[in-house]
Amino acid sequence: MVRTKYKKIITHGPYCTRGIATIFCLIHNNIRNQKKGDALVDTVKLGASTEYIPGRVNVGLYLADDGVRLIDSGLDDEAGRKIARMLEERKIPLRRIVTTHSNADHCGGNAFLIKRTGCSVAATRLESTVMENPVLEPLLLWSAFPFAELENKFLQAKPSEVDMVIGNTGTFDESGLEAVPLPGHFLDMIGVRTPDDVLFMADSVFSEELIEKYAVMFVLDVAAALKTLDWLTVAEAAWFVPSHAPATENIVPLAEANRKGLLRVSEAVLDCCGEPASREEILRAIAGRFSLSMSVSEYVLNSAAVGAHLSWLRKRGQVSPFVEQGVLLWRKTP
Repeated sequence: MVRTKYKKIITHGPYCTRGIATIFCLIHNNIRNQKKGDALVDTVKLGASTEYIPGRVNVGLYLADDGVRLIDSGLDDEAGRKIARMLEERKIPLRRIVTTHSNADHCGGNAFLIKRTGCSVAATRLESTVMENPVLEPLLLWSAFPFAELENKFLQAKPSEVDMVIGNTGTFDESGLEAVPLPGHFLDMIGVRTPDDVLFMADSVFSEELIEKYAVMFVLDVAAALKTLDWLTVAEAAWFVPSHAPATENIVPLAEANRKGLLRVSEAVLDCCGEPASREEILRAIAGRFSLSMSVSEYVLNSAAVGAHLSWLRKRGQVSPFVEQGVLLWRKTP
């Protein structure tokens, strides 16, 4: 273990006998330190050159000879500032941020880090379009330019220029980082595999605690998300690092939990279509079934997710839409 004012590096895998319990402790400490405003940043070492910062959004680091590559950057300027301080303390230059997708909690630190370090930013083409024009995220969710309550850092990050547009598969960086397609959650989300065989998985899965608490996990394409979960059950890596769950050497149980949670919501949406119902009525029924309370931002996220489930059910021939008295309604097919 190496400890300074700003960092604590814990090694895992072949480097240490301590296991997953330490990661849970680190996440707890990280959130506690964030609440206190402490500048401490914990990094967990998963390979010779691969680490991650546990938190509400896990941030990956790959330490190449010419500097570090970040995998995502957290929610906002404060997340970027803490990362910058940690790298400066360790005297490691930031060369590039690889953004898995354009949700604000994954690229919100980009603008600060670009200004502070002049680093490069890599992302897929569709995701880079949103990152450079972040009003597109709430616009996508609301189907119109956002009203005031949707103009917040959780749905709309600061713009960040992407100077390296990459494909969603294959090696893309001189350090050997590899893009892995993980469709379903957003427009063209990727995972990132490091040369240490650590796979950063973005939002392809969520922790069981989050699934239990929120029930409706955000998704744009249910069929694609299920295919991604299929792939994860046979995927191989030394470590798997979801953005919203602790790192693990075995992703299969979590992939199966996410499949169960996704299908549970689809079944609930289908049940709501026994009598003709609008998307708003379906969401109200889902909120009642799962005891959900929602902010305005959470409402539009959940509404989009319900829409994704309706689209999937329509493709499967289980529901059909029709318009009655100016309202789009959904009903089970005979």
